[in-house]
Amino acid sequence: MLDAAEVASLYQRTGEQIQQAVTADSGGQPFPALAHYNAALKLIATLLEADHGEKRDALVSKYCEYACRAGELLIQLCDSPGCSKSLRAGNAALVQARSLRSQCSIGESIDAYIEGLGHYQSVLAQSEARANGSNGVSPGGMQGDLARELRAFILLVFSEAEDTKRMKHRGSESSDLMESVPKTVTRSISSPMSSANGSSASARPQQQIQIQEPPQNHELPKARRHSEKNIGSRNTRLGPLAHSISQLSLRPAYPGPPREYFTDKDGLLRLSAKQQRKLSRWRRAGQIYRSPRVFEEIGCAHIVQETVTDCSFVAAMCVSVEYERRFGKQLITQHIFPQGPTGMPIFNPCGKYMIKLYINGFWRRVIIDDLLPVAEDGKLMCTYSSEGDVGTSLIEKAYLKLMGGYDFPGSNSSTDLHILTGWIPEHVFVHDQTFNSERTWQRMYDASRNGDVLLTIATGEMSNDLAGTLGLVPSHAYAVLDVREVGGNRLIKVKNPWSSVRWTGKFSHTDRTNWTTDLMRELCYDPVLAEDNDRGIFWIDFESVCHRFDAIHLNWNPELFLHRAGVHFEWKLSMGPRQALYDFSANPQYTLTVDGAGSNRPLVWLVLSKHVQKTEENRDFIALHVYDNCSGRRVYEPRSAMRIGEYVNSPHVLVQFSATPGTRYTLVVAQREKSKPLYFTLRAFCDAPISLLQAPFPSFEEVVQGQWGSGSAGGNPASPRYLDNPQYKLVVRNNGNPRAKFSGILSLESKQKHPVNVRVFRGGFLVTRVLEINTVANSGKYRPCFCTCSLDGLDEGSYTVVVSTFQQFMFSRFRLTVGLDSPFTLTPIPREGAGMRMRELHGSWTPGTDAVGGPVNSQTIRSPRFVVRTGKPTGVLARLQTPQVNPPPLVNVSIYRFDGGVVGDRVVSSGNYTNSPQGVATHLAEVGRQDELAQYLVAASTWDAADSAPFVLYFYSEDPVEIESLT
Repeated sequence: MLDAAEVASLYQRTGEQIQQAVTADSGGQPFPALAHYNAALKLIATLLEADHGEKRDALVSKYCEYACRAGELLIQLCDSPGCSKSLRAGNAALVQARSLRSQCSIGESIDAYIEGLGHYQSVLAQSEARANGSNGVSPGGMQGDLARELRAFILLVFSEAEDTKRMKHRGSESSDLMESVPKTVTRSISSPMSSANGSSASARPQQQIQIQEPPQNHELPKARRHSEKNIGSRNTRLGPLAHSISQLSLRPAYPGPPREYFTDKDGLLRLSAKQQRKLSRWRRAGQIYRSPRVFEEIGCAHIVQETVTDCSFVAAMCVSVEYERRFGKQLITQHIFPQGPTGMPIFNPCGKYMIKLYINGFWRRVIIDDLLPVAEDGKLMCTYSSEGDVGTSLIEKAYLKLMGGYDFPGSNSSTDLHILTGWIPEHVFVHDQTFNSERTWQRMYDASRNGDVLLTIATGEMSNDLAGTLGLVPSHAYAVLDVREVGGNRLIKVKNPWSSVRWTGKFSHTDRTNWTTDLMRELCYDPVLAEDNDRGIFWIDFESVCHRFDAIHLNWNPELFLHRAGVHFEWKLSMGPRQALYDFSANPQYTLTVDGAGSNRPLVWLVLSKHVQKTEENRDFIALHVYDNCSGRRVYEPRSAMRIGEYVNSPHVLVQFSATPGTRYTLVVAQREKSKPLYFTLRAFCDAPISLLQAPFPSFEEVVQGQWGSGSAGGNPASPRYLDNPQYKLVVRNNGNPRAKFSGILSLESKQKHPVNVRVFRGGFLVTRVLEINTVANSGKYRPCFCTCSLDGLDEGSYTVVVSTFQQFMFSRFRLTVGLDSPFTLTPIPREGAGMRMRELHGSWTPGTDAVGGPVNSQTIRSPRFVVRTGKPTGVLARLQTPQVNPPPLVNVSIYRFDGGVVGDRVVSSGNYTNSPQGVATHLAEVGRQDELAQYLVAASTWDAADSAPFVLYFYSEDPVEIESLT
């Protein structure tokens, strides 16, 4: 308790905060005002805890007024329409909650508080999940400082709601507002490897004078009231975030008959046609059991699965309650409300319960009533307790409400345990080639003894005759209650959720050979006594499990890891191709950084969870790939992965690996084929500090749409027409830093399934032949549909980008994406001879006649020749190719003056003899004289006089010319 001096100090500090808040608010500074309002509200909350006298109601009133203004400032500061909408809805719900509180409608008020908190927490979760780490700004529309103030505001509203709850039970012990942080567990697990819009006023509160604290009259300044449009509750089966709202929305249990039953506004759960035929009526738990209880008896022997096909979930419940019995720790009972003073769930005669389930990356509250289906024979049709405990029926109903009803198609127990407990799911398939029985047993045995794992096993398909002989059920989930190693025997204690039908093989109740006196004493089991006590519980040796069962499901305690990180994201249908067989550029990608401190290789666990949107057959095959060779940057092609994930239609994918400290890994989420937008949660667990951020996109990016057509599909570098491929000039600027280097990525996507390639050359001019010495970067082998080319450590300057298909005349549209970390420009380079007239001339060399050989000299004029006549100056160039010869010969093309039939000086030449597939070409040269006919000789020659080959000469001119062959 606070003494008088401490209370007086609190009032003074509160007044100072309010004074600063009102001053900032009146002065048009909303963010400082919000910070001071939050600080003042926190102090008032402390005063409310200390002052239970006659001034308490006045304090509450002032608190609500300032809280309303803080909520309005949050809306004003948020620059995202989606977040603002949710904040308005939350603010309206809180206004309604306070109004109901003033009318002493406590139950309805609490429901409204939860509604408002759900909206605010949703905004906070979205903002934190989408944060990209750049300047603390998230795409969700909240800056880091604002998100911090929102979090503080949410905690204050939690306190306000708790105080409202205590109005009903003044003096009773209340639950904590927030969950306590669990103690860190230092054990490590071994690796498996060796709603609606509301109106908001914008007026600010009037400035107030500093608070004085008269001895008999503690008063706080009044903030201006603002009206809000009331918004109704959302009608959704997937409840808002639960956190630890505890029993806020639940009418407390009290002795005697209920004055009013609660009925779930979502209605009765759907039944299958078979279940409907068996249904007699829906009855309240208090009508079914004379003295109903909620998990008063901890253990699973009394749990019985009935007509609902949810053996996996019942097995998960059995494992969970057995864990609580065995280790004395609450696992699922802590998530059922209302609760008694000890924190255990209690029966509510009103029939209203709240269950917390871990769905889609968050703990969420599910509100249910206790109406349960009863068959004509008077038996419950849902899972029930043979001891009259209604807890299992309630938690099953909450789960099936989310899954669509009692007409449930089934799941797997690892997924169900994840929903019940939040523990990390792992699937081990016994008949896979990678299955290691010794390693699996050791992990199960060690972790089970320490309470670090929850285990279930499942059978596969088998004939009814075989199943009857073995005492097993085909395609059925079983709960593992204990794992023991006694006298060299590896034994597992198992429960069939049916509470009947037991294993009849080795170490079963029918086995009179392997059960020794010492073994029975050690395991407290007598097969003779068990013969007449069939609750579906039996012992089985691990070797038989490996032989007769298909899968072992392990759920690991997340507290085993010292550090965790997580993100939530949407993968839109429009992001990337439907089948990402070649292109990962648009896949969700994240950078995982493992702290470099220490020399050990910490174990990293990654869990990718697909969010459940509706109950349907899961046809989405997802995978998670890990790359360690790209420094955490984005991956564009599915190759060279450190860990290639397997595509599975499970809602959870687990990847485990030993990390190298200081390494930045890239995590790529993949789908086999996209058919709809999906939502995911990605969580990382490690004993070393880790961070998980969205993999960065290039700082500067440009996309070019183009096509390969009849004149631009030139084929690969071995093709004579390679130079006809689309080419682009890339100019990179260094922003004033001459020593700067730049890096980036070029990606090329073809609309047709053609093999494609990207090459980058120095120069920035038209590439007419491919020289490795001039090649800066290359995407490598031609790849179908998609390829990428990495640029690393390049200097400022001009470069040429050439995009090509493997063969000529592969027509298709394409998209070239250039992303760099430095500013750049990208412009098309005109084709050779663009805008000029072209003549295609054919000829050949014949040894002994016009294949003269040797360097360019006077004998060159004996080579195949063409006369060019022009009556005015014009630009010309010539290209010589030998497309039908492989390998191509060394060739040259030159242009000479040719006056009066006499060969004169050389005007231009292609230079040294070259055997490039693209041939040789001259530079653009000007020939001709104004108003005077001029003649020139174009000579095509080979180096070797023995060459016999056809050739093609492409002659380009800016103006019309006459061309005549002299051969």
